[in-house]
Amino acid sequence: MSFKSEIGKQVKQLRKAEGLTLVELSSRSGVSVSSISKIENGALSPTLDIILKLCDGLDVAIGDLVTGAGEEQARIATPNSRFATAFRGEGALINTPNYDYLYLCPEVKNKFMLPIHARVKAGSLTEFGDLVRHGGEEFLFVLDGEIEVHSEFYEPVTLKKGDSVYLDSAMGHAYITTGKTDAEVLCICTEPHPPAI
Repeated sequence: MSFKSEIGKQVKQLRKAEGLTLVELSSRSGVSVSSISKIENGALSPTLDIILKLCDGLDVAIGDLVTGAGEEQARIATPNSRFATAFRGEGALINTPNYDYLYLCPEVKNKFMLPIHARVKAGSLTEFGDLVRHGGEEFLFVLDGEIEVHSEFYEPVTLKKGDSVYLDSAMGHAYITTGKTDAEVLCICTEPHPPAI
């Protein structure tokens, strides 16, 4: 089964658990009824922007939607109790026009952070579109290539292989590749409200 259909299954499960109709979720999230229906049926791969809107509408963290943690689970507070490997190419892949996101260790539920291996594809702000905003904070490390970081309150910054940035994710931001090829980055995002221990 593809990740596209897995995330659609998760959206449907969370929507039904909340007792929401497609119309009600559309109203709460700002995502059209037809788009939600297509996502739930595996006919549409949602962009990050749509995923974030659905998270707001369902009142769940992005990690819970992307990694499939539909039910509340108590986080074990025992030291060293959580351990997961992510071998090359493994994870939950979401392809969007601006980025290809590979969510690492998707089997770990109720994360405090969300590790993402991403390919930056957009080559200009015009191509990228509106700046992205979501809860939490993020740290980005350039693995290969060169990117330009655009943000709502700061001048653009160019980062090359080995450079990094830390930012408040609620501030509008975009990562643009400046080279002839896509750039490769590692991004660690925190959830806006970590689950209680």
